Amino acid sequence: MPLEVVLLVLVSSVIHAGWNARLHRMENPEVVIVMAYLCVGVVLLPAAVVDPPVEVLGWTFASTAAQAVYVGCLGSAYRDGRLSVAYPIARGTAPLLVGLGGWWLLGETPSAATSIGLVVLTVGLLLVAGLGARLREGRAIAMALFTGLGTVAYSLIDARSVDLTGVLGYLSVIMVLSSLVVLAVRRPGAERIRASLWPGALIGVRQGSAYALILLAFQQAQAGQVAGLRQVSVVIGVLLAREALGPRALGGALAVAVGAALVVW
Repeated sequence: MPLEVVLLVLVSSVIHAGWNARLHRMENPEVVIVMAYLCVGVVLLPAAVVDPPVEVLGWTFASTAAQAVYVGCLGSAYRDGRLSVAYPIARGTAPLLVGLGGWWLLGETPSAATSIGLVVLTVGLLLVAGLGARLREGRAIAMALFTGLGTVAYSLIDARSVDLTGVLGYLSVIMVLSSLVVLAVRRPGAERIRASLWPGALIGVRQGSAYALILLAFQQAQAGQVAGLRQVSVVIGVLLAREALGPRALGGALAVAVGAALVVW
């Protein structure tokens, strides 16, 4: 992998871990993350007007539902638990499900690296989940697991859809609709929405910046290599959290990062 690609992925990982750490420290993370999605979706609305995703309307609604699960559960996980518990589980569940799904559902024989990765990833998730259970953060663990499930669902749907329609218009519609769905379910109130609007916009900028760097990296290196290296964000996130949960938290995060990288490489 070229050095410039490594730097792109590492910078993206720092930004990704940074906005998650920042979101976790906010007073209303479950509302701020929704406003972040909504702000980005609104900014991209001109693309949806010019090129609406009418070719994949059904998939658009399916992805909206999956994104709503992701957004709603991630905010709840950060509200109810520590970042060192929620972030590794939310990031590590998706590659675990993808690896196991390819093996069990599609009959794909995993390589030696994938098999080792699945074991290491599982051990890491169990370490982090055990830490969360000891801290009585069962709800945060559950919400982080659902976040990972939502990630897998919308990733599979979007991978199919973007080949058939314009990416920016499709993304805009999904982000706006999923945000409105979560707001309708949560009903946070006008005051909390107003208070979360500016922080949400800043989080949205960081989200977009991190993903833009990953897209640039995808253009210059193999997707598996990029996806594997970006798992370092799990360890960076735990370090940025500064929650002093001891070696178990850092060891679990490291196992999640290494295991996930082996699975997706």
